[in-house]
Amino acid sequence: MLIDWFTLVAQMVNFLVLVWLLKRFLWGKLIKAIDDRENGIETRLAEAAEKNRGAEKRIEEVNSRAADLVRERNEVLARTQREAEEVRLELTQRARDEVRGQEAKWREDLEREKAAFLDEVRRRMAAEILAVVRRALADLACADVQHCAVEMFLEKLQTADLSTVRDLAAGHIAVLSAAELLPETRARIESVLGARVGKPVPVEFDCRPAMSWGIELRSNGQRIGWTPETYLESLDDNLQKALQARPKALVG
Repeated sequence: MLIDWFTLVAQMVNFLVLVWLLKRFLWGKLIKAIDDRENGIETRLAEAAEKNRGAEKRIEEVNSRAADLVRERNEVLARTQREAEEVRLELTQRARDEVRGQEAKWREDLEREKAAFLDEVRRRMAAEILAVVRRALADLACADVQHCAVEMFLEKLQTADLSTVRDLAAGHIAVLSAAELLPETRARIESVLGARVGKPVPVEFDCRPAMSWGIELRSNGQRIGWTPETYLESLDDNLQKALQARPKALVG
């Protein structure tokens, strides 16, 4: 096989010229384009790495925030449960206090009604007792009882405090009796009064049949005597004091 050296040399020259042309006009731009491409890739990779680090940091922040939210939620739930329990206990205690208050009020009302009922019963009993005693005293009216009343009256005049007798004698003296007094009885009364005061005392005698029996001296708003009404008033006063005392055995 024969070699065409001219053609070979021409091709080699053409190749060298092509290489020179490529290097002269294309190789630098190609290398620069490749370098720019690599730099762009490296820049994008760096940016991607930076973004990746930012994303990881953001993920950490989000996870941290999520953990904080979970913790805050748990704290809010726990606080809400505590507050709800406190409210429940407060409402329960308030309801118990209201029930106790209502019970106490009910007991007070019951005790008040019971006391009022017992007071009414005792008042009626006292009224019945006084009515019975009044009828009994009226039934006892007779000359002997009247004589005893006069004697008791004279004894009271003789034993009464002297200042009291003088106060009575300083006013208008009226002696009331169920029946007309005998002249000697009137004289005895005037004599006792005069002896106690030391001077004669004018006395007005008045008959009051409604008294049934007894005798009473009245003067200056005061009175001395022994009559059914006086006895009954004393009995009524004692009964009222006994009722006001309200023994615990009766009201409790």
